[in-house]
Amino acid sequence: MTMTTRKIFLLLLVLAPLRMAAAGKTCPGVPWLGAVAACRKASGTKFIYNLCIGRMREDGVDMSPSHKQQVTAYIILATEDAANSYDSTTLVASNQLDQNASLPGAVRDAYQGCLNDYSPAEDSLDRVAEALKSGCDFVGLADAYVSGMTSLENCRDRLLSLQQYKTPVYPMVLHDREKVSLAYMLAKLLGI
Repeated sequence: MTMTTRKIFLLLLVLAPLRMAAAGKTCPGVPWLGAVAACRKASGTKFIYNLCIGRMREDGVDMSPSHKQQVTAYIILATEDAANSYDSTTLVASNQLDQNASLPGAVRDAYQGCLNDYSPAEDSLDRVAEALKSGCDFVGLADAYVSGMTSLENCRDRLLSLQQYKTPVYPMVLHDREKVSLAYMLAKLLGI
């Protein structure tokens, strides 16, 4: 081993524990589970279980039974996935408003209302993700999820009132609801 290679190797040995410590904060009392076990415990239905397993696999989570981590990691993953999905939905709604001059007034009003509904919903998910990443105080997380879900359901109800119109946003809102439901179900493993 050359002197340079030895220095790099020693530097990596010193930095590895620091990188692992920075990767995630461990919180007392938070369960350590494998991804499959976390999905199983969080799921009330086969649909949510399958959604959870699919989400974990898509993000490259180690699915082996021997791999365990604190459930906060899975919750952050699901919450950020829901937030990204929210972003996609608001982008489509915004593009429809900006680029589709033939939208009927009722659809235009519903989309604008949905953009207004999604703003606090996105803020709620962002607060949850930041709280989970920055510390071990989970007080208020359930309220943030519920607040975000309520805003999302307001949008869903707006679009439901447009039964005579087929909107590309409605299925996206339903998908967002599934994703935030998964994040909330996982968060309940914290006892919130």
